[in-house]
Amino acid sequence: MKTMMHRLILLLVLIGVEGCTFHIPAEDISQLQASKTFTRQGGFTIGPNDEIDIVVYGEENLSKRYIISPAGILTFPLIPPMNVVGLTVSQLTKRLESALNGMVKNPRVTASLLGVRSFSVYFAGEINRIGMVPLTSETTFLQAMTLAGGPTAFATGRIVLIRQVGNNKVRRFSLRYEDILTGEKYIDNITLESGDVIYVE
Repeated sequence: MKTMMHRLILLLVLIGVEGCTFHIPAEDISQLQASKTFTRQGGFTIGPNDEIDIVVYGEENLSKRYIISPAGILTFPLIPPMNVVGLTVSQLTKRLESALNGMVKNPRVTASLLGVRSFSVYFAGEINRIGMVPLTSETTFLQAMTLAGGPTAFATGRIVLIRQVGNNKVRRFSLRYEDILTGEKYIDNITLESGDVIYVE
């Protein structure tokens, strides 16, 4: 499943780099369920490969940067490996304080996000920033297009959202940039999901 998506992303990025634009067959965006599809429910939760800064007050040997494993495991001294996928930073702080209780006197922990690698979307085609864009909060089409620098001067205005909807299944949905700006077709009710590819024609 991931291999197929990675190949698709690579193909689209190469197309964008070469500056070639072509018409991708796609359903109208109205066929995509108009609901909040952001899997983090509006707030950031930790995922594989994310980088977290953890400080345990009074314990300099424990305070440093940690990278979550590809399997979503945090390996932290003194306690067993912990699956942290889906936790907020606040929830992680509380779990660490609880786990360290009895090993560290009055453990006080703070955690902060340093690098997001688990939740990204990809841009290709006639867009000013081609490639991966990491997201840390609920993001609309307009916000994502802004992060990517907007369409180039050669863009036709047609945008195709390519989304994986099941095992080895991808669907393509089309919209126009002017629809994003005017708020038509309830596009503001649709938010991006990790792995989405936005191709700008």
